[in-house]
Amino acid sequence: MSTGDSGEVTVRPELDRRQAMSLVSAALTTVIPGLTVEALDERQELFANLGLDSLGLARLLIDLEGNLGVQLVDEYLMTIELVTVADLVALVEHSAPPAAK
Repeated sequence: MSTGDSGEVTVRPELDRRQAMSLVSAALTTVIPGLTVEALDERQELFANLGLDSLGLARLLIDLEGNLGVQLVDEYLMTIELVTVADLVALVEHSAPPAAK
């Protein structure tokens, strides 16, 4: 994802679903103690099912930014819903720079 001088967000699909899920799984297992990749399902809710809290979400987004080499724009994050693991996977799919392929 990049921003131009106008502040608009450009979203480019760069990762496939499997790659994005792998990145999300790694980040979630880093942020949520005791969580295993095998226990993850895209339908799980980040807060209700996985027990993520607001601080955990911030840590998760920072971890994903580092792994993707991008900065997630707060204004963009405020316009999307991050409820399920699938929502997070979709964010990662569309936020990766071209070099992440």
